[in-house]
Amino acid sequence: MNQLQREQLYMNCIILSAKKTIFFVLMIAGFSLQAQQAWFADGYHGGIYGHYPMWQAKFMVDQLKTNPGWAINLEIEPETWDSISIKDAENFAAFQAYYDREGRHGRIEFVNPAWAQPYGYNISGESIIRQFAYGIAKNREYFPNVTFRTYAVEEPCFTSSLPQILKGFGFKYAVLRNPNTCWGGYTSAYGKDLVNWIGPDGTSIPAVPRYAMERLSEESTWQTASWTNSREFINACFQDGIQYPVGMCFQDAGWNGGPWHNAYQPTAYTTWTDYIEKIKDRVDASDWQFTQEDIQPGLVWGAQVLQKIAQEVRVSENRLIVAEKMAALDYLYHNKPWPEADFAEAWRTLMLAQHHDCWIVPYNGKPGDTWADNVTRWTHSTNRITDEKIASLFGEAKEPAYVQVYNTLGSTRREKAYLILPDHLKGNHVTVMDAQNRVIPSQLSLDTDGNRLIHFEAEVPGMGYATFRLKKEAAAVTDKSVMESDSDGLLKVETGYYSVLFDPSKGGTITSLVDKKNGGKELVQHSRSLNNLKGFFYREGRFYEGAESLATVSVVEDGPLFTTIKVENKIAGNRYSQRITFYENHPRIDFTLHIDWEGQPGIGAYDHHDHYKATDRYKAFYNDKYKLHIEFPLDKVGERLFKNAPFDVCESELDNTLFSSWDSLKHNVILNWVDLTDQSAERGVALFTDHTTSYLQHEDLPLGLTVQYTGKALWGRDYKLHGSTEIQYALFPHTGGWEKGMVQRESDAWNEPLIAQFGDKPATHARNLIEMIDKNLEISSAVIENEALIVRLYNSSSDNKPQKILLNCELNSMEQIDLKGDKIADVAYEKKADGQWFIEISIPQFGFKTLKIKGIKSF
Repeated sequence: MNQLQREQLYMNCIILSAKKTIFFVLMIAGFSLQAQQAWFADGYHGGIYGHYPMWQAKFMVDQLKTNPGWAINLEIEPETWDSISIKDAENFAAFQAYYDREGRHGRIEFVNPAWAQPYGYNISGESIIRQFAYGIAKNREYFPNVTFRTYAVEEPCFTSSLPQILKGFGFKYAVLRNPNTCWGGYTSAYGKDLVNWIGPDGTSIPAVPRYAMERLSEESTWQTASWTNSREFINACFQDGIQYPVGMCFQDAGWNGGPWHNAYQPTAYTTWTDYIEKIKDRVDASDWQFTQEDIQPGLVWGAQVLQKIAQEVRVSENRLIVAEKMAALDYLYHNKPWPEADFAEAWRTLMLAQHHDCWIVPYNGKPGDTWADNVTRWTHSTNRITDEKIASLFGEAKEPAYVQVYNTLGSTRREKAYLILPDHLKGNHVTVMDAQNRVIPSQLSLDTDGNRLIHFEAEVPGMGYATFRLKKEAAAVTDKSVMESDSDGLLKVETGYYSVLFDPSKGGTITSLVDKKNGGKELVQHSRSLNNLKGFFYREGRFYEGAESLATVSVVEDGPLFTTIKVENKIAGNRYSQRITFYENHPRIDFTLHIDWEGQPGIGAYDHHDHYKATDRYKAFYNDKYKLHIEFPLDKVGERLFKNAPFDVCESELDNTLFSSWDSLKHNVILNWVDLTDQSAERGVALFTDHTTSYLQHEDLPLGLTVQYTGKALWGRDYKLHGSTEIQYALFPHTGGWEKGMVQRESDAWNEPLIAQFGDKPATHARNLIEMIDKNLEISSAVIENEALIVRLYNSSSDNKPQKILLNCELNSMEQIDLKGDKIADVAYEKKADGQWFIEISIPQFGFKTLKIKGIKSF
């Protein structure tokens, strides 16, 4: 081999080596590109009540055919199909066929079957279950093969107890983010690819979180970084160690752009279930004890329109649950048919009133047909049905001297019941007798419409009724509470539970509240005023409060059962009154606030009318400190705060609840109650409210309940006053923490009061179906289904022991079922010597179980 040949061979070797190197590099590069794959969950959100054009079904099928790599996740109100199947029958039938043929195999996924896409955290746990149950059933009418495996939403429709609800319906996964519609709030940023979302009862479900590195948008006040697969977002994910980054956006039904365009490539479109199942065995999911405070809402708390919506929804929620329970008793005791269709319609209209759009865009729509207008119509429809069902239980009394009092809670109650006196008893002294002809403490009063009411202390067994009799008597002298005015003009009230001082010179506020049953502890901070109304009126440029004015304080009711004080005052020229009721034999204190407004005062942090911009982070409606609110300066409690949520009670970890900007939202929501205790939980005071709203907590401010905001808010709408304001709330002092103090049960009793009606003389003076031995065990619902009694029990107790339940009925079998109605296990029961059935059931704290009792008949 000559020199030339050697040189040629050398060069060939170099070239070959270079080619191999290039090939190797290209292989690595190819592998690297493959590893850098990103995903995107596209889809549509809306419905016939929100937004859904007639062309949507055809558009989705056409786009799926045109774009074979596209996949969509659907969050469509199920009632939409009732309308579209008629108005766009041909195209909807084509969509149904496409879903059956190809869609359900990776191209189309239904991810939120809830009837009206409620936020969740603002309504009852039972309402959430019904939203899913009715929604799933409606979807299956039109898509018999549909499966529900992953829960995902466009709005912040989350609550801490969702894992056990989702798993009960057969869901396997969830998505804990709402990146393109954060107007109403967002979730905390946490974790990487996947987390195990752990609910308060311990149920866990794999979930895609809003990543810990996922920032809020700097260009809007409604997005987080994953709203689109930008190069910056995906590269930041990889740098943070996220192996399989995914973005999401559920487009509004009606957007006609087709597949969402993403700058980062390669991005693959995916359904949520396909994505999670692709990665779940390749990543280590971290455990996340997701609490209610990981939901950070941003609604216009205190706006009168939202306040009214929340009140109307709460009334209907309470009445519907009560009506179902009473109808179940009517079915068993009187062989009445179960009104399934009526209750389905009652739930339909209530569920629509729980639609997220009602709460975030209440003014949207034409005059007289806004979301707020429709909530009033919907809840009135629900209330009409429930009132009919309750009234039908009693019928027309031929001899209106007997009174039946129903208790829909699961344990015996001794509380005040009342009803309107019939004409033949008006003008007489009336005595109330129990079944043993014992005189029951009673008291007469007038309601705001001038009706004469009789109140009496009724003892009623769990989920059942007791009978009482009214008898004309000569007037008798009854014991009353002790009241007197001292030399300083203070009104002093003495009841069995409290010694109270009202100070007219300080707006009629309560300057002293001594708890006689809890060691004579003073509940009001020294030199402070409890029940004081305070807020910033921005046109006047100052705070006003009731305590700075002289009020009129009077006694409007005084008897052996209760005493009611009325406070009349003004704040910034607006007249208001407060009625405060103390009970002789019960520790709860009830309040009613009524405000008659003069014009349209400006209430809030500042006037935002001339410079409101949607993209501005700072907005006046966020800061509750400046809204009109009621102050509760409670003494030596407040080191710990607990608040209830759907199937949950959360101990707050917030330093305070105040914020002023969209990027600093906090969970400041009171659903039914918040409870303040001392550090050792030796005593506490709970605050109840008749509607979902916000509360104030800050080391420099007393506990506060939001009452009113006026001014610009979301989408630049002017949130005005539309008449007078009236709210109800209560204080419940107790020993121990919220659990020992029975705060949850007291809240249940406040929301499900005893129901009293006149009736004929019954064959049986008292009956009850279910008696809970543990009073922290709650009957969430009781309905009849296919001649079986379906009872759902919720446990708020931390006692790790089986709960005991007594049943007074005949039965053939009992089993535990899931929320789909499928059997989980048989439930053992035994008969006692007195004929009652006895069962023990173990439910974790904040968990629920559903029992199906077959062959049930009354004794």
